Amino acid sequence: MAAVDLVAEFPQPAGAARWAEVMARFAARLGAQGRRVVLVTSGGTKVPLEARPVRFLDNFSSGRRGATSAEAFLAAGYGVLFLYRARSAFPFAHRFPPQTWLSALRPSGQAASGLLSLEAEEKALPGFAAALRSYQEAEAAGTFLAIEFTTLADYLHLLQAAAQALNPLGSSAMFYLAAAVSDFYVPVSEMPEHKIQSSGGPLQGKVQLEDLLHHLEKGGIELLAFTEEQLYFVWCLL
Repeated sequence: MAAVDLVAEFPQPAGAARWAEVMARFAARLGAQGRRVVLVTSGGTKVPLEARPVRFLDNFSSGRRGATSAEAFLAAGYGVLFLYRARSAFPFAHRFPPQTWLSALRPSGQAASGLLSLEAEEKALPGFAAALRSYQEAEAAGTFLAIEFTTLADYLHLLQAAAQALNPLGSSAMFYLAAAVSDFYVPVSEMPEHKIQSSGGPLQGKVQLEDLLHHLEKGGIELLAFTEEQLYFVWCLL
């Protein structure tokens, strides 16, 4: 059975073209430096069931595996393009739940020139200084780029743009696809305008692994496919 062009199933999300340019510049700059670059995808996708969405299919994923893997790649000297679900785990920050900040931070002295001085209680935020240092070093070196997605359409278009950006790097590029991608979707041509009726029958669209990789390979990109168990093994090695 021929692979389905999933990208063609969905209209391009707003901002996708701009992010494609940002990713292309990121990859070209790191490639010119001779640095290896890895695309890490993380978190789950959301699929609307109607054109004017009332209900969704949402693949839950904390994104911790992807965030932790991104940290490991940065530590190994890779440039990291991090494509992640909005509000899922973010590299370095995921280790420190938001509620801990209220009890761990203390104002220090008078704020001046628009700057707020804070002190952090080390016991309440163990490892925070090292995590902050690692993140800021990656930011300063320009080796980390994070881009959010929410829906399956967002993910597929951004994934294709990322693949096109990394393609010129050849063997210096790696794809580490740890996102939890939805198994099902409603084709745009079959999507009802308003709330879908439960009597309307089962969902017809199904995302297959070969479909997901098809639009990457169209650009001449050679990919190795891993099972979830193999991916978990690689993650453990990191």
